[in-house]
Amino acid sequence: MDVEELEEELVAGDEDDPALLHKEKLELKFWQKPPFSSLLDPEVAKESNVAFYDLASLVDKFFNNMLHEDFINYKISGIALKTSAVLHHYKISSIIRDEEQIQKKEELAQFREKHGRSIPKSLPQPIQPKMLISTKDELFDAMRSAIIETMQKKEKLKRRRMRRDEIKEQRIQKKSKAQLPRELLKHISGKEQTVEELHNAWFNRIKTKIKLDDKETSFYDMAKIINIEEESDIGKKFAFVRMFLALMFLSTGNKLELFQDEDFKDFSINLKS
Repeated sequence: MDVEELEEELVAGDEDDPALLHKEKLELKFWQKPPFSSLLDPEVAKESNVAFYDLASLVDKFFNNMLHEDFINYKISGIALKTSAVLHHYKISSIIRDEEQIQKKEELAQFREKHGRSIPKSLPQPIQPKMLISTKDELFDAMRSAIIETMQKKEKLKRRRMRRDEIKEQRIQKKSKAQLPRELLKHISGKEQTVEELHNAWFNRIKTKIKLDDKETSFYDMAKIINIEEESDIGKKFAFVRMFLALMFLSTGNKLELFQDEDFKDFSINLKS
């Protein structure tokens, strides 16, 4: 291989690069020689530790030499500039990593010193366990266990809350089934009765009247009884409402038959046959 072929392999550039047209200069360019050649390959520069030398001075000399060339090779200059930036970042990152490692070691030493036990020399020295440093897998396992434990606790609390709500709902349904609140019943019926007790009371009164008269009765006939029993007008109104509601429920419950010839007129009441 002659010098021209060696030059074409080492110089990164196109065939029409002005710097390559001067083949009469058979000697190697300055950027093909160490230490400047390291600026053309970041990986080689990292392995040679050139980044930890005076990188700024090396780059400054590189561009001073390039300016003194007959033809400035902009492609080589760009590669060198990019490599110097990569090396600078690599240098800073390495220094930061080293500082972090030193800081961690100092913190670990302070932790051990702070939490170390002070034992009198006269007493036998117990064997202290070594300080264990968790690995990444151990840390992930611990985090996973903590997450699972938290989810299980939340699930238990959720089930307890659902169970409490279910019991509460059952109690509400049980209390509300065929029964009004005692205070409301007291105002409506005049006594503390359930709806079922109130309906049965009116059914027994109607059944007794039908059997005594040996014929069906009517709403007006039952209203006459209310007018006799109740003294106040408000008492009569409440009694009419209670009786009418009882008749509706007893009719739908297949205990009584109601029949009306015309709207807003009296209607007959008879026992369901």
